[in-house]
Amino acid sequence: MLGLVIWGYGSRELGATQTLGLFGFIPLLPWVWRDGQRSLAWLVPLYLGYMGTLFIFRDRALEPDFMPHGVLPSVLALVLLALWRQRELRQQVQMQETLRQMQVLEEGSIDISAAPDTAELVETGVEAVAKLEVAPHIAFVRFREGKPVVISARGDLKRYQGRKLPRQQLSMRATLTDSFSLGSYLEGVPESTKWSSAAVPVSARQGRSLGVLILARDGARPFQSDEKALATSLARVMGAQLGQMEALQQLEAAYDGTLLALGVALEYRDHDTQGHTHRVANWADRLAAQIGIDTRDREYLRWGAYLHDIGKLGVPDRILLKEDQLTPEEWQLMRMHVHIGYEMLCKVPFLPRETLEVVRYHHEAWDGQGYLEGLKGEGIPLLARIFAVVDTFDALSHPRPYKEAWSRERILDELEYQRGRKLDPTLVDTFLDLDPLSELPAEVSDREAPPVQ
Repeated sequence: MLGLVIWGYGSRELGATQTLGLFGFIPLLPWVWRDGQRSLAWLVPLYLGYMGTLFIFRDRALEPDFMPHGVLPSVLALVLLALWRQRELRQQVQMQETLRQMQVLEEGSIDISAAPDTAELVETGVEAVAKLEVAPHIAFVRFREGKPVVISARGDLKRYQGRKLPRQQLSMRATLTDSFSLGSYLEGVPESTKWSSAAVPVSARQGRSLGVLILARDGARPFQSDEKALATSLARVMGAQLGQMEALQQLEAAYDGTLLALGVALEYRDHDTQGHTHRVANWADRLAAQIGIDTRDREYLRWGAYLHDIGKLGVPDRILLKEDQLTPEEWQLMRMHVHIGYEMLCKVPFLPRETLEVVRYHHEAWDGQGYLEGLKGEGIPLLARIFAVVDTFDALSHPRPYKEAWSRERILDELEYQRGRKLDPTLVDTFLDLDPLSELPAEVSDREAPPVQ
């Protein structure tokens, strides 16, 4: 090719049209050589054909009026070369975009599967759909109280997040059929009159509708089947994970309600402790949250609070309801309630170790003088230590068969006394920082009572 250029340049008879034919391809060299040596596979045949044409018409190629036979083949070859290259570049761009979208699908699916809760799952799913770049305006809609509510959104639909879509008459059945008008979803959204839109249902594995993804973009550019397929792929992952997560939440709610009912059932046996289960579960959760216990362990602690005294079902009424101080033998039987409760609950397969530890060890003492095993300090499981603080507080602040409710000042004095003895001193300090005394009535008992056992 370089020889041809030199040969053409050296011809003094070269006219303007011939110059175009011989030198016109030079600006294209960086473009055609973009793929490096791989370009030789198609560039060499074109070059040989181009040189062959000039060789055949070599006697007339330099004549000033030789346009058809000299320049035209060169121009046609350059045009074909440009078209071919343009098609190849377009295919490369499409391939790169396809690979990018596949990567977004893979990363989005992984992130959705790893989401710790439903709120983050939905946000992660919508963000992944946005990264596909098929639509700038996106909303994930669920039905609350029969009305479509935007749970997460991007673009111009972002302002509706957490709100009901305007002027909606749709029901959840609309997401299960193709017969509804998508425009009905966007009715009342001013910009939507100039949008092209599509809807992608989000369903659980059992086919239960969970909501719908709305895709919208400016102008009359209907969504193609391949674009919908990309969004549908992520919608399926969202639906599967969201359905499974909500099923687990419902199961855990059922567990929670059942265990709470067991705890409350004991209160009907001892009328002086009514409300105790709710109160200690609430305070235990607040104290655990204050020291940074994670959500799962707080749930296990709450279950332990519900069940901590379940073993008292095995304690005779003459001891459990006795208004006078218990004899040493009676105290020995009363203390066995932690062992009885532990043995009862060990047979419940879904109860975790952390819950059983609360039941078994919540009467162990920081100084090692508690019962039944005499554990000491940090040898007592943390959740049991947390519960011991709130259980002691509730026993002091509410009436029992052997005592009246104590005053705020007396409760504070007793907690300070038990700090480092019965109770973890750090947890007592943290609990008092929550100011639990401010939520109690200022009642003073005239009746003396022994320290809480």
